[in-house]
Amino acid sequence: MLRNSPLPQLWFGFVQTVTGKNVSPVPLKPVEQPEAEPESNADLRGRDLVLEKQARDLLTNLGLHEGSMKVQVFWNTKLRSTAGYARWPNWRIELNPRLVGFPGEVERTLLHELAHLIAYARAGRRRIEAHGKEWQLACVDVGIPNESARHTLPLPRSPQERKLIYQCPNCLTTVERVRKFQRHSACLTCCRKFNGGRYDGRFQLMLIDSKD
Repeated sequence: MLRNSPLPQLWFGFVQTVTGKNVSPVPLKPVEQPEAEPESNADLRGRDLVLEKQARDLLTNLGLHEGSMKVQVFWNTKLRSTAGYARWPNWRIELNPRLVGFPGEVERTLLHELAHLIAYARAGRRRIEAHGKEWQLACVDVGIPNESARHTLPLPRSPQERKLIYQCPNCLTTVERVRKFQRHSACLTCCRKFNGGRYDGRFQLMLIDSKD
């Protein structure tokens, strides 16, 4: 390379001979090497095809071919305290861009949310708990056994008051919510006790109070 060559010294020696002036050689600046590209989208916005392929490959290996064709992975800049989100039946995973600041958390959260989709797909129309045994089994299948239901990352939190109160018409159990249910939801305890865990409209949770 030029830095290890005597050419700069010879050149300045030649200039000094011709002009009779002392010319100090200017040190050459090292050439900066380009940084390696990240494994996923550089701007961490929108769809991430690299992580999506990882999810597709896992689903294919588990025999969930429909899911492997439909699954999509996105970075969601609106997520704050939530590490990730799985949207069923859309086969869509959303990740918090802040995860990149914590080593290994991008992949772990991807697998955590993918396990949700796998559990829902296997359950079919049967209603299951979000972090129940079906999800725990799916976590084992994707390589994260003993996964925790909640993350402990120091993500910014904005406390939200649960203003909506729902109640089961049978056992009178109440459930507090920040937002309204997007679909009919029933008391899981009563559905398990009287209908084998499947949804039963007799136990649909009813909105009984709002703190607005």
